[in-house]
Amino acid sequence: MFVDTFPSPDELKGAVQGTWLYLSIYLAIFIPFQSFSKFYLVKKKRAEAKAKGDKKRISLADVKYYNKTDLLALVGDRTVGNFMEFAIVFLPLLWIHALFVPGGCQESFTICVIYSISRMYYPIALSQGFAVMLSTVPGYVTYLYLFAKVGWAMM
Repeated sequence: MFVDTFPSPDELKGAVQGTWLYLSIYLAIFIPFQSFSKFYLVKKKRAEAKAKGDKKRISLADVKYYNKTDLLALVGDRTVGNFMEFAIVFLPLLWIHALFVPGGCQESFTICVIYSISRMYYPIALSQGFAVMLSTVPGYVTYLYLFAKVGWAMM
């Protein structure tokens, strides 16, 4: 049966809350676990190397990235990987925000521009160490803003 009316925000509340929960698990649990696992393994491998008397330095990049020796390949892989990792968070939140937050439609393009510019800087900043934060922090602030606005609107 074809439905020609858009559901009300109250009718969609459960779907929005479920999506918000799902994205929260990804962003608050899985992504931090991925980083934690790498730091844990670096610490463990360094301890094992020290116990064996191995003087070779084990870096985070040795554990975290499979191809750290070719900088261009690493930057390309991490740029796409990072973009895809966070697309699952950004795009649904953007649309949910546009549909359910008062004024969300008017803010959508500005939010996209800010977020997209921060993402475009990622491949430039990645090879410059701490400068990568100039790309990632605006993204995290954007997610936090969208999460807060959607969460507040659904209460």
